[in-house]
Amino acid sequence: MLIEGRKQSRISGRHLPDPEQEYAALYKILMDFGYICFMKTRMLIVFLCAVLSLGAQPNADSSRLRALYGETETFDAAFAQIKRIGTDAPYLTVTAADGTEFNSEVLSDKVVLVHFWFLTCGGCLIENPLLNKVADSLKWNNNFQMLAFANNSQEELEHFLDRDSLYFGNRWAMIKRHPELKFPILADPDEVVFNQFNSWSYPGNILIDRNGKIRKVIYRHELDMTDEEFLDYLLAQIRELL
Repeated sequence: MLIEGRKQSRISGRHLPDPEQEYAALYKILMDFGYICFMKTRMLIVFLCAVLSLGAQPNADSSRLRALYGETETFDAAFAQIKRIGTDAPYLTVTAADGTEFNSEVLSDKVVLVHFWFLTCGGCLIENPLLNKVADSLKWNNNFQMLAFANNSQEELEHFLDRDSLYFGNRWAMIKRHPELKFPILADPDEVVFNQFNSWSYPGNILIDRNGKIRKVIYRHELDMTDEEFLDYLLAQIRELL
């Protein structure tokens, strides 16, 4: 009887597993596994979509540009520049006409609007007042910078800033129509920076994101927009990257 009692005591004192706890633990394991699979699948889908969009973008741009320019050298130049979208922007070390220095380290983590123009450019006379409005709209945003590279010498830009009509002679009749510009202007007389971006026409605009990648190539003449529509479009493209 004593031995039997001891056996009974040992059996009754043993901890038996709770089925509900086992089910709960198994459910948690399955849920965790399912979540991991879901996240991996989601990341794969995002990656595939990005790859497909990169593959589709050149085709869409090719069709758009071919419709605009036909089978011409202009089409070849425009398409070559569009293919730079998504690539690293060129490294910059430049000095503005007012002496302010810029380089890619200073511009890191900023959205940069690179504008190409020149003093006697008719289209630039129309576009620069709109860029002044962009500068005004974003002047308090430290994550944005505009740089306007002119196909003019440093000397010419300095005289332009001084509004020196005698220096420009007959050209001043056109140059004086530019408003006082509210963004840095930089000399690019030999089109070094212009060519680094594969640019091909004036005026032109390139948007660089905060990771230093070229994200947009924008030519006003390719867009059927009023001044206000173009301003709104340009601001929207910039704010999307901020």
